[in-house]
Formats: sequence, structure tokens, C-alpha cells
Amino acid sequence: MLDLRLLHQALMLARHRNFARAAEALHITQPALSRSIAGLEAALGEKLFDRTGQGIEPTAFGQMLINRGERLLGDAAELERELKLMRGLAFGELRVAAGAYPIELSVARAAGQLMGRHPQLRMELSQLDLRAMVDAVLARRVDLVVMELSMVDAEPRLALEALPTHPVVFFCRAGHPLMTAGTVSFEQMLAWPFAGTRLPGRVAARFSAIAKVGVLDPDSGDYIPPVKVDSLRAARDVVLSSNAVAAAPPPLIAADVAAGRLAVLPVRLPWMHLNYGFAFLRERALSPAALAFMAEVRQVEAELAAREAGVGVADDGDGRAPERLESARSANAQRSAGG
Repeated sequence: MLDLRLLHQALMLARHRNFARAAEALHITQPALSRSIAGLEAALGEKLFDRTGQGIEPTAFGQMLINRGERLLGDAAELERELKLMRGLAFGELRVAAGAYPIELSVARAAGQLMGRHPQLRMELSQLDLRAMVDAVLARRVDLVVMELSMVDAEPRLALEALPTHPVVFFCRAGHPLMTAGTVSFEQMLAWPFAGTRLPGRVAARFSAIAKVGVLDPDSGDYIPPVKVDSLRAARDVVLSSNAVAAAPPPLIAADVAAGRLAVLPVRLPWMHLNYGFAFLRERALSPAALAFMAEVRQVEAELAAREAGVGVADDGDGRAPERLESARSANAQRSAGG
């Protein structure tokens, strides 16, 4: 019978093509790895790897083992997961990936609330690029993702659940030249560099048609901004130290606007909003941990949506963001008018 532990070690050696690096990744010694590979070769009666000047190379037999072994290990992990669910292990391990905006708006907060109630839960929370999230959930590297739904609404392998949409505003540093203008159009704003994450196809064409820089990805249809970042924090830092502009839901910049560091631009576009939700494999049962996490996210999202419906713009948790945003706008305008 094939030992899955030895199979895993062989796959790691094939990945690293070097005994020392593979042993380090496996947290074992190099001699122990060499003995394991030798034992596996003896059990199978075939040589799996050749040592060459370029490193370790799999033989034809070894390559076949590698090709089949990845799937075999994946199936074994999935079987173990299903058995745990059947035993009623309500909380074990949860792997979630989310985009830059949902992770800061609701996902990280929901994860913290869940961990507070169930400290025994092991959780891996990752922020990934839009396209990387699709690959991660389809390859079962994560249990579910919170992402832009327009990117996967035609993917039959995924089940989707929409979360509330959120308005997005454009912002710049408080002393930006745009703040001296009485009105600012979308075209005028995009004459300046735009800092942001990859934008999905539903808004990409509008940006690429106006922006002087940035590209439309020919394969995905996404808009790649001239200053591409992977987080809102990075976009904020770029804006604070340059004449770049960026976009965010109001709660995520309210404190900086109130402090006079950032300014909200008077550009309102009804199609510029967040449209994310849950996506997970349709054929794969969600664990109790995943279901509990989704319930926490729904609660946080409902609170955000209620604030937006009540005041017309989301706040940052204390209910006073609209006043801060408006007063900060006035202060910024006065500073700009005064030179």
C-alpha cells in the first residue's frame, strides 16, 4: 500500500528539485528525506528521481507518480474533511480569502468576532487578487471567498450569495490641486494617476476609455490602474504622498478625512459601487465553521447597510462619519481657497 506521507515527501522533492530545500520545507533533515525517497523507490520497485547537474529531476515513472499523486493527496484531504464533518466536529479549520475592500469592511471584523466566540477554531484569512481568488476556491485551497461576484456569475461550479452593495467615493490628499476647482468631472479626475486594485470588467471599460494611463487586460477584461496596489492601505499611502487619486467606501477613509489628511472628491458615479459576496464550490459541503463565519459576515454587513440607509453614507462605527466628512470637505475647501 502506498504511504501517503512518503508520497507527500516525494511531491515536495519534485517541487523544490533539491533535497536540502525540500527537507527544510518538510521540517525534516536531509538524510531523513533521502531515506524516505529510497524507501519509497524500494517499495515501488522503480527509480523516481535522477540527480543531474541542474538538480533533482523525476524519471518517467516518477513524473507519473507526481501527476497522479497531487490528485490522490487532494482526495485524501477531502475525505478526511468529510469524515470530520460527519463526526460533528463543529469547529476545526477554516480557510477564507477575500478582496481588498471586503476584508477591511466586514471580513476581518467578522473573523475576529467568530474567533472570540470559538477560540479553538484554526483560521487562515488571506487577501488575494481578484483572479487569484477564483483559482484558489476552484482548486480547493480555500473553503470560500468573498469577492466581486460579476467575475464568477457565469461559473457553474460555484454557488454564490450576494452581500449588500456599498457606495464608493473618490479621494485625494487634502492639498491636491483638484480641491481648488469648484466642480470635478470623472475625466478631470482621471487626468491624475489612479491608485487602486485590479478593477473588474463591469467598470473596467469606463475607466480605460477615460484614463490617460492604465491598461485593459486583453485576457480578463479587467482594468489595471497605472498604480496597481493590493490593499486599500497601500492606495491611501500612495495618495497621501503624491497627486494620485483613489477610491474607497466612506467608512474606510472617514477618520483620515475628519483629520484633514484626505479629501473626498465631488465625483459621484452610480455605477461605482462594491458588488461582492460569498463564492464556494457548489458540490462541496460547507463546514459548520464556514457557515458560522458567513453568519458573522452577514451580521456585520447588515449593520453597515443599515447605517448607509439611515444617513446616506456609511460611517466608521460611531455614527458620526457624515458630519465629519462634510465638515472636513468644507475645511479643505477653505484651506484651498486661502492658498
